[in-house]
Amino acid sequence: MWILKINAITNIIAFIIGCYQYRYFTKELKFVFYFVAFGVLTESYSRFHLHFIMKNGLPIGHFYFPIAIFIAGMFYLQILKDFIKPKYIISIIGVYEIYCIINPIFVQGLFEYPSLTGSVGALILFLFSVAYFIKVMIDANIKKLSAEPLIWINTAFLAYYTVGFFYHSLYNLRTRASMDVAVFAIKLFAVLNLTFYLIIAIAFILTVKKNNIRPAKR
Repeated sequence: MWILKINAITNIIAFIIGCYQYRYFTKELKFVFYFVAFGVLTESYSRFHLHFIMKNGLPIGHFYFPIAIFIAGMFYLQILKDFIKPKYIISIIGVYEIYCIINPIFVQGLFEYPSLTGSVGALILFLFSVAYFIKVMIDANIKKLSAEPLIWINTAFLAYYTVGFFYHSLYNLRTRASMDVAVFAIKLFAVLNLTFYLIIAIAFILTVKKNNIRPAKR
């Protein structure tokens, strides 16, 4: 599908911009960059896997979700640590990672779409993103929201994983009901994924302006 090819390109664009801007990134933004880099790595391996190993790419999801949610969780740990006690965030992520190990062994096999880990992970990041916006409203110390990279990134996570929760939780049901509906949902989610990485790319660019063209403190 052509939309999937464009989607892969936007991921790479965000990665390239992130590589160029990396020296300006604060600790939390570095985790976002790692998230993008892992996305590029997964996309590259997926194509290799489908062409040279097997036509079934579903096992990849069982490895992607726990790592991606962990990296995103570390991002939220950094920006929410003054609002939510870190031990609670770490506990949530830890329990999720344990479930990701249990799921393919006892619940959903490696060759079945990991709808449970995908939907639960999406729900966790949705709740974290909502918590961050609540923190922003309570603190009220951001003068211009549109100039703040974290606002752009959190907005991307909120929109992406809100839809992602329904996409992942209903995935197996859609494929059993109608292949046409499943393909349409994949295309629609690909558009959202494309938008997600474009917003992150914009946030990476805004980082330079926020830091006045000086590298961020490490």
